[in-house]
Amino acid sequence: MSAFSPATAVKSLLPYDSGSTKKLFAAAGGYISDVTSADPASPSVSGLSNDEWQHVNIGTSGGHFLWICNGADDPRHYNGSTWATPTLSGVTATTISNVALHKRRLMFTFNNSLSFGYLAVNTIAGAVSTFPLASLFRDGGELVAIGSWTRDGGDGADDLCCFFTSNGEVAVYSGTDPGDANNWSLVGVFKIGRPIGKRCVFRVGADLIVISEDGYLPLSKVLPSAGASPQVAVSDKISGAVKSRARSFKGTFGWQGVIYTKGGYGFVNVPRSTTGDFEQHVVNLNTGAWARFVGQNGYSWAVHDGNLYFGGPGFVYQADDGLSDNGAVIQTDGKTAFQYFGSRGVQKNFMTARPVLSSEGSLPVSFGFDTDFADDPATYDPSTVDAQGATWDVAEWDVASWADERALVQDWRVVGRHGYNIAFRVRTATTAQGVTWRGTDVRWKLTTGL
Repeated sequence: MSAFSPATAVKSLLPYDSGSTKKLFAAAGGYISDVTSADPASPSVSGLSNDEWQHVNIGTSGGHFLWICNGADDPRHYNGSTWATPTLSGVTATTISNVALHKRRLMFTFNNSLSFGYLAVNTIAGAVSTFPLASLFRDGGELVAIGSWTRDGGDGADDLCCFFTSNGEVAVYSGTDPGDANNWSLVGVFKIGRPIGKRCVFRVGADLIVISEDGYLPLSKVLPSAGASPQVAVSDKISGAVKSRARSFKGTFGWQGVIYTKGGYGFVNVPRSTTGDFEQHVVNLNTGAWARFVGQNGYSWAVHDGNLYFGGPGFVYQADDGLSDNGAVIQTDGKTAFQYFGSRGVQKNFMTARPVLSSEGSLPVSFGFDTDFADDPATYDPSTVDAQGATWDVAEWDVASWADERALVQDWRVVGRHGYNIAFRVRTATTAQGVTWRGTDVRWKLTTGL
């Protein structure tokens, strides 16, 4: 965790990675500061009017650069030691609102425009050429993002350039040079859900995911069908939560997609108020299962040197590190899907059940049961189950028995419920131990005489 002055919201985290030189910068209060260490250095850039920067890393013959823009200030770039303002001609530099890298070329969107700009290959400054797209879009709006999408069209991988409008249209081009009609051609224009924010596009493997009002949409499934539907959204299972947040907070800053391979999950950062309260819609990269994280109120996120960071009010925090929430209790609340146990439409008597948990040391756990799609917190009574062995930093040294590295908690509980299906709920609150919910066993029989 690092803090810096002024203590305002950290709205951009900007990682630089070139060989052994790895830096993390944060933008807040009109400053850009180096927050690579716990004690940030004096601001590297000052006098800025907007903290909502978009960025890419690009390598050229002149070195490796972090290139940033925000649509209000002149763009900046960093070369591993120095920040500078690139010399750009042909456009008003302060109107460059977003940046992407496609085929070794920087491409830009502009404020309130349906044209995009681009530089020569492997350059970070110079003459910016523009390419109008307004005649392609029936719904108007402005370009908000650009993405590079790798698609296998049957003859091998093909890198396509995608241009997203604020009103939910996307133009897809193939080729490498917008200035050469023989090397730049329109694939098609498609309708999708309206994108949310400027950080609405993020890459997962070769695919692009679009954060939209219709959910989190993979282009590989949306564009061939020429339209979005809830069935093609990777967020289909949480569509209600996504659409509710989109309706209420589409215009609130903070929407962003992140892939965190070290943790084995990806997520979308989602505002749930207009005053800095956020949640994360988290998907397991191996199973596709969804969860929700709360308590990490990050306006901006970044993966730096493999680790996950987020920017809050006046601070930059490292996430997924340690066994406490900045010294406070980490609370978990899990609920399974409702299960029929192979007998749909038949009532059952659920007699006993046991959650199979593993943890280091004593584990306070609350275990509950819901039947027939109910959500009844009254049945969610707290209880405490102790794993065998000592609790770190609590038990007396050289007296208490050592705990197993991961002790199992698997006591049977009385359920005493009737219903067609059942879901299990587990809550824990820990500050010094990891917890894994490995499964749940249940004893039941078909109900007769009812």
